[in-house]
Amino acid sequence: MAIKKYGKGQTFLKTILASVLLTFQFFTIVPVTKNIDLNHKTVTGMFQFLPWLGAFMGAVVALIFEGLQLTNSSSLLIGFLMAMAFIIWTGGLHLDGFTDMGDAYFSYQDVKKRQEILDDPRVGAFGAMALLFLVLTKIIFLTELVTQGILASYWLIFVPFLARAALGFYLVWTKPSKDKGIGFFFRTHIHLTQYLLFTVVSLLMGTALIMYWAHTWIPAVLVGITLIAVVFYKMWTKKNFGGASGDLYGAFIEGTEALLWITLLCLS
Repeated sequence: MAIKKYGKGQTFLKTILASVLLTFQFFTIVPVTKNIDLNHKTVTGMFQFLPWLGAFMGAVVALIFEGLQLTNSSSLLIGFLMAMAFIIWTGGLHLDGFTDMGDAYFSYQDVKKRQEILDDPRVGAFGAMALLFLVLTKIIFLTELVTQGILASYWLIFVPFLARAALGFYLVWTKPSKDKGIGFFFRTHIHLTQYLLFTVVSLLMGTALIMYWAHTWIPAVLVGITLIAVVFYKMWTKKNFGGASGDLYGAFIEGTEALLWITLLCLS
C-alpha cells in the first residue's frame, strides 16, 4: 500500500482547514460532522480563527439587517431579530455559560461550591434571571441603536469580532480554576504565546479596517474599554471562581458583547 506523504506546505494548509472546521464545529450550529484531531496545532488554530468567525457571523447578521432596512419593520423587531440571530448562530452555547455563571455567583457560596455549581447542567432561578437580564439588555440596546440610526453593518461585524478577540487576552492571562473540564483541556492544548501574538495582530487589523470603514475613532475606544474589562473580569473570576473555566469563557463573550452595545450607544 502506498503511503501518502505531505510536504510542509500541504501539512500547513491541512492544519488551517482543520482549525477552521473545528471553530465552526465547536462555536456555531454549522453541522461539521468530520472527525478532526484535537491537538496543539488545531486547537491553537481554532482559537486564532475565533475572532474572524465572529466577524463572519456578524457579516451574515449584517446582511439580514440591511434587508430589514428595506422593509417597514419596527426598531423593536429589528433589535429583537439581531439579538436572536446571534443566539441562533452559536446555538446558545455562550448563553449557557453565562447562565451557569449567574447560578454559581449568586449562590453566595465559597469558591469550591461555586465551581461545583458551574459544572451542574441544571438551571437555577439565579441563572434564569441572569439569562433574562442579558438577553433583554441586548434587545433593548440594539433597538435603541436602531431607533437613533446608530446601528450599522460594520458594528454588527466588529462587536462579535472584538468580543472573541478579547477572549484571547483573558484566556492567556487567567489560569484555569481546576485541572479538568473543557476549559482546562483547551488552555493546555494552546500554544499561548503564538495565540496571543496572532490575536494582537488580528485585533489591530480588524480595528483598523472598521475605523477606515466607519470613519471614526470609536472602534479604538471600544478596544481600550474591552481590554480594561478583561482585567476586571480576570480579577473578578479569580476571586469568585478561583480562575477561568469553559463556562466563564462563554460568559465573557456574551457579557462583553452586551457591554460593547451599551458603550456604543453611550459614545454615539
